[in-house]
Amino acid sequence: MKRILCLLLSLLLLIPLVSCGDGATQETSADDAGNTETVAETEETMPALQLPEGLDYEGYTVHIYTFDHSAYRIEHIAEELNGDVLNDAIFNRNLDVSDLLNVELSPVVNTWDNNDFRTNVMAAVMAGSDDYDIFTGNMYNSTYLAAEGYFYNVNNVPYITTDNPWWNKSCFDELSIGKNAYMLMGDMCLSNYNLEAVFFNRDMIEDYGMEDPYTLAYENEWIIDKLISMTQDFYIDRNGNGIRDEDGSDLYGFHGKLQSIYNLSNYYVDITTKNADNYIDVTFHSEKTETVFNKLRTWMVESEGSYCPMGWTGAGPLAEEQSCVFTILTLNQCAALRDFDVRYGVVPIPKYDQLQENYIATAAGLLVTFPASISNIERSAAVADALSYYGRKYVYPAYVENSILTKGTRDEDAQFMIETILDNVKYNFGAAFGGFQGYGYALLEYCKGNQGFGSFYAAMSTASDKELYDYADKIKALQ
Repeated sequence: MKRILCLLLSLLLLIPLVSCGDGATQETSADDAGNTETVAETEETMPALQLPEGLDYEGYTVHIYTFDHSAYRIEHIAEELNGDVLNDAIFNRNLDVSDLLNVELSPVVNTWDNNDFRTNVMAAVMAGSDDYDIFTGNMYNSTYLAAEGYFYNVNNVPYITTDNPWWNKSCFDELSIGKNAYMLMGDMCLSNYNLEAVFFNRDMIEDYGMEDPYTLAYENEWIIDKLISMTQDFYIDRNGNGIRDEDGSDLYGFHGKLQSIYNLSNYYVDITTKNADNYIDVTFHSEKTETVFNKLRTWMVESEGSYCPMGWTGAGPLAEEQSCVFTILTLNQCAALRDFDVRYGVVPIPKYDQLQENYIATAAGLLVTFPASISNIERSAAVADALSYYGRKYVYPAYVENSILTKGTRDEDAQFMIETILDNVKYNFGAAFGGFQGYGYALLEYCKGNQGFGSFYAAMSTASDKELYDYADKIKALQ
């Protein structure tokens, strides 16, 4: 009965979290042999693709230049149907776009090298070539190249309407300045789904009498103070050696490597805000910011129940070693976790407090851009819009389905939570353009030392403010 009440409450409390038509809800159908498959109810929950009828690009080969990284390698490529749910969704997406527009899709995968990617993009644009029709690059490269004028102004691109659910409106709004906008987030990029979430060991939650995170999320009580209170004092020296071990010998309430979770503050602090002229105000410094930074550093670095050294978080402490109750991972780790004997759950990053309207996810993955030198922007825009539309139709539900299966069992709570995360991705100009030494990385630097926030802010504010205003001025001045 308690579970039923919680689920009913979820429908009331979380209605604002997923805007109407934004998510591809799922249903299960069965063929004559009794095999089931997940399909998206896109016909009812999504508007129709709004491209003009009869577009025919006569077999043109569309070159999509993309950034290579372990998380991005299957962004655009699926050579054949092989039974893998994500591969087949990407294959069907590409097939439908090719048939609809009479094009061939030819991704060009750059080596994993930021300087090389930038150099190749700049060379292609400066040469005025049509070597590439669409770019999909990581945020670090895309923000730099946008400010330097290498991309086409999205406000002058036909067909693409950022109010459609297969485009992220927050990205378009936040990364633009004045009347100039150069970057999009679309469902043509699978890596945009690799968002952060809190993962937890469900058996440990029950064994140690902790509150159920799913229930807390449904009842609007999943806030950062709750996660801290549940973990900050939870530590068990399992091998009895009196040393805080990381090799699985001990058990921590929370485990996370600082270089992976440095942006946790960006869930609670907006580095910049936009004014009436669609220009930025740097609003990083505030009483709330100081509170957030001190709260997070005390919890992650100083509390007994947290183990947060430098480095990059993997799934091992949650799954193989089972040496933590909670951790923060990206959603693409769900598939890897199925290989381990662990019963885990997934909830969004906690709200700051119960007054926060929605759970949110901070941006990840690749950004969609167009070469400034492009000779046929109409064709590139049509392809990008169709790829994002069919990505939402096929890849989105396949990704969710692939993420909620634990040894063949569907976790219905996880499905609701993951869809909530995917449908509430938020961008911030200051975080996107913050640079490796700027405000976007401030929490990582703050956790490395023990100085007070006032002196820490004073030491970095001049250069960090200038960096953001310089980027904004460059974008504003572009023609």
